[in-house]
Amino acid sequence: MDAGVLNLDTLLLVQICVTLLTTALLVASACYTQSPPEQRWWAVGNVAVSVGMTLGNFDSVPVFINSALSYGVIAFGLALVLRGLRVYCASSLSWTSIAIITAIAVLVAAYYSLGEPSLRARLCFSGFYFALLNWICAAAVARHGSWRVSGIAVAGFTLLGLALFLRGLHMVVDADPADDASSLVIGLSALVVPLAQVCIAFGLIQMVMWRYAERLRRLSTLDALTAALNRAGLEVQGKRMFLRAQRAQRSIAVIMIDVDNFKVINDSYGHPVGDEVLRHLARVVKVELRPHDVLARFGGEEFVLVLDGVDLASAVRVAERVRARIEQEAVSLDKLTVNYTASMGVVCSDQHDYDLIRLISAGDAAMYEAKRAGRNRVAAG
Repeated sequence: MDAGVLNLDTLLLVQICVTLLTTALLVASACYTQSPPEQRWWAVGNVAVSVGMTLGNFDSVPVFINSALSYGVIAFGLALVLRGLRVYCASSLSWTSIAIITAIAVLVAAYYSLGEPSLRARLCFSGFYFALLNWICAAAVARHGSWRVSGIAVAGFTLLGLALFLRGLHMVVDADPADDASSLVIGLSALVVPLAQVCIAFGLIQMVMWRYAERLRRLSTLDALTAALNRAGLEVQGKRMFLRAQRAQRSIAVIMIDVDNFKVINDSYGHPVGDEVLRHLARVVKVELRPHDVLARFGGEEFVLVLDGVDLASAVRVAERVRARIEQEAVSLDKLTVNYTASMGVVCSDQHDYDLIRLISAGDAAMYEAKRAGRNRVAAG
């Protein structure tokens, strides 16, 4: 490819325009009251990078501003982006680390601008250092995110780091770093940088959108009071469980759980205590859950526990453990202490086939048998 085709002035203008547009996109996406903190860090970081790039392209300003200060602002912006990525991954980056990242850029650039002036050394350092920071950003996302969600952002940070690294490497071997107008490497890197910036911006926004979609999915399938599945969630996950168990010819057991005299608890102690009873029951049952088991609030004070690979006798033992623990533990709220019990009905696919609705219906009938027999007991159906 002819280096002359890659007009550096045009590519620089494109790079500046893309930087401003991607920064504006991130800022706009972060400018609402409930935007997550990581999104605001990304926006502020990109604004800082844009300011640093602008300072670095003003030849009329003092050399300290044109080189050392501009490098420091760019490094500060990348550090804020990294902090946002760490926050997204349920971690953080301390202000001390951000200060160190910024100080390294300022001090090294100042040394090669004022102490021992060397354009080659300064450009090599900027290429390698900013490449390293972008690769650290890529690694932070890659370690904690699904490639399906974060792949675009990882590719953008990796590509941008590669372009900056090659630019720094080119400065090592370039005979005259001040005259790069005919350099194919510089032209290609100037072409790659805006493409990588677009990948990063859209990748970050995609990560936030996926997280919001995941939260909406959880809200649509979880009971807000107990954090157990709701009926919609039970239908979705229950069908998957039954299909897997039927293919493998494993038994599936269903335990229907109902709080005894729940209306009396609400009437005597108030609905907040009743809510705490339901939360307590959910916590007790979750102790028995294995990774593939399912707990759902079926309605009111009634819960469904679906056990994968468990026969009727084993499910009865599980139900007895849950029943005994409920009976032994007291629920406390606002200086009120309440003891309660629960009745349970246990059924299994060995007797009722692989049909969730049929098992729930049979379990419900067994649970009412337990209530008629005196409550606070387990009945098998």
